[in-house]
Amino acid sequence: MFTRLVVSVGFATFLAACSATLPKAELATHEDSSRNIPQIDNMIVSLKKSYISQCYAPILDKNPPENQCQTELFQMLERRYHMNYSQKNIDQASNELFFRDVDARLRKMVRTDPEVRRAVREGTFRNADDMLSYYREKYAFVSTN
Repeated sequence: MFTRLVVSVGFATFLAACSATLPKAELATHEDSSRNIPQIDNMIVSLKKSYISQCYAPILDKNPPENQCQTELFQMLERRYHMNYSQKNIDQASNELFFRDVDARLRKMVRTDPEVRRAVREGTFRNADDMLSYYREKYAFVSTN
């Protein structure tokens, strides 16, 4: 009886350790202070928090899609992995879909926000693609398990 209890507790601990955890949406640190543009960081963190709660989490929990974002993510995963997708697959697909939206917002910010435009013009980033690449690396979806 005691052995059964120990095995049950061990198995429960193993499952808890293997369970999926949501990615974090936190401000990134910038080694180069010229790349520290708070408007962009705040916009990306805000979008990522929304994306995690509205798109990522329901698909991770294997809930049926209820909105456009969930449907896009689910369909991408289903096409690539059928129903055998893992959290790492969700991270990869989320990076594609999320940063497509970030790209559109960054390009708009470059056109409309003088401080962002100045950062690009002063050589902080060579162009909008360079900027997207930098922020994609800083704010990528990466599972911790």
